[in-house]
Amino acid sequence: MRARLSSVRRTRGRTGHSQGGFTLLEVLLAVAILAIVITCVYSTWSAALTSWRRGTEASDVFQRQRIVMETLKELTQSIEFFASTPGLYAIVGAQNPGLGDSISFVTASDAFLPPSESTDAGIRRVIISLERDQYGRSYLAIVNRPALGPEDQSDEQPQAHVISMDVSGFYVRYRDARDGTWNDKWEDTNSPPAAIEYTVVFGQPGDQTKPVVVTRAVDIPVAMTLAAGPIPGLPGMVSGNSTGEVHNPQVPQQPNPGGLPTMQ
Repeated sequence: MRARLSSVRRTRGRTGHSQGGFTLLEVLLAVAILAIVITCVYSTWSAALTSWRRGTEASDVFQRQRIVMETLKELTQSIEFFASTPGLYAIVGAQNPGLGDSISFVTASDAFLPPSESTDAGIRRVIISLERDQYGRSYLAIVNRPALGPEDQSDEQPQAHVISMDVSGFYVRYRDARDGTWNDKWEDTNSPPAAIEYTVVFGQPGDQTKPVVVTRAVDIPVAMTLAAGPIPGLPGMVSGNSTGEVHNPQVPQQPNPGGLPTMQ
């Protein structure tokens, strides 16, 4: 009797153990389901991370573009001009084949003035143009010179400072205060234009993203003051430091190869 009970207990133990375990097929199925879940989670996380990176890069690019255009705006709105000595304060524009345009004027702004050239703080002549680095890549540069001294007073070439390395085109137009027309050149050294329009092409050939053309027209406060007449008690002297700005509604006539997207 005892032997039979012992045999039954052993049989029940073996049967219970067999019913509580997993077969090989069940284990493989569970592993497959787990792998599918992990793949779905990773794909979702990877897509979200890629979107976040692209959004961050786009935001950074827009921020750099905004800084460049705001710098040009600040320098232009701080243009100084004295009608009694127009030669020293003339606004000079040039067209450089293969590098777009360049512009030179006297400004009271300290934007992009490095500490090593702090002696020019307050008033200086700036030259803004496209330059090329040692690898042939173009960039927007600014050169600072003394405002009231001769440009060739030193044998050393002034250092060009980088405004942006992500610029492949730079074009300038000038609005005549007399008739409101826009011109590619400004040859009147006796008076400043009413406004200056900058067209900057952001991006380099071969980049994954298409270049973006940004255009901004900036009124010159000193030209408005000059048009209104001399300051009482100071004949022939005007100085503009206001912050007015207008945006030219016209589409820029500068070359736009390949139908590049524009932003105003």
